Amino acid sequence: MKLSIVIATHNRAALLERVVEATLAQTLPPDRFELILVDDGSTDGTETLGAELGQRRGVRYIRQPNRGVAAARNRGIAQATGEVVAFTDDDCLVPPDWLERLADGYARHPEVVGVGGRLVAPPDALRARAVARLEAHVARCVYGAGDEEALGGFECPAGGTNNMSYRRAALLEVGGFDEGFPPLVWGEDADLKRRLTQRGGRLLYVPVAVLHLRDYGLGSFLRQSWQRGRGEAHFRLKHEGRRGAPAHLKRLCLAPLKLAAAPLRRDPAMRAAAALGDLALAAGCLTYRCRKRA
Repeated sequence: MKLSIVIATHNRAALLERVVEATLAQTLPPDRFELILVDDGSTDGTETLGAELGQRRGVRYIRQPNRGVAAARNRGIAQATGEVVAFTDDDCLVPPDWLERLADGYARHPEVVGVGGRLVAPPDALRARAVARLEAHVARCVYGAGDEEALGGFECPAGGTNNMSYRRAALLEVGGFDEGFPPLVWGEDADLKRRLTQRGGRLLYVPVAVLHLRDYGLGSFLRQSWQRGRGEAHFRLKHEGRRGAPAHLKRLCLAPLKLAAAPLRRDPAMRAAAALGDLALAAGCLTYRCRKRA
């Protein structure tokens, strides 16, 4: 089995070489995979760096006008030659056995259309940042991304495109990522997962961890929570015809209670981050208005 790795990037030149080097340093033989880097209209020198990485490291560098991450990933899927397309982000470091673990999942479970893992914060961020600890708590306790494998449908922990792979044939059957998700709206990966599993596709979660080099500051977290709220509203409007306003009104009202929530009692800073994040997420959902496509 050959795998194609697709990384969509936009204005991350400062991290990009480190990300690419980690991605290329796989235990899988080099002839078993390719790396496709899709530059979504960067303006920070990524074009020069991408061309250099193409010449020096054999990366397939593709540049397109700024059309969003969904369009960039679809461009990568179209150019891929592998049977499986693996995705990670331009602020993530994959481990050396990443592709080997994903490929092994397909070998052991030939019925699945996708195999993916989890996202973790660097150890120093977990010690110093409440947002990093909250992200780890939610991944493990809410989504079930723990140390055991899980096989399932939409409820499977795998699916986030910072650490996910799909059979290319399955991606083409559903038309890839939905490029209709507006700017500053997250959720195109959940939408893809939904469409694949609605067709009966099965997913496998394997506990292989990708390191996230994001900014774990509170301001960045609140902006991202707001974007997630907008993404959830768009997702619900598309699939259910509603935004799920009652659930978000409840979240808005109950968010302050997280300041005294038992599961987070030992970490007041994490409780506060969770409450503020819920407020931002609810605000993003409740204020979102879906724009019809042209």
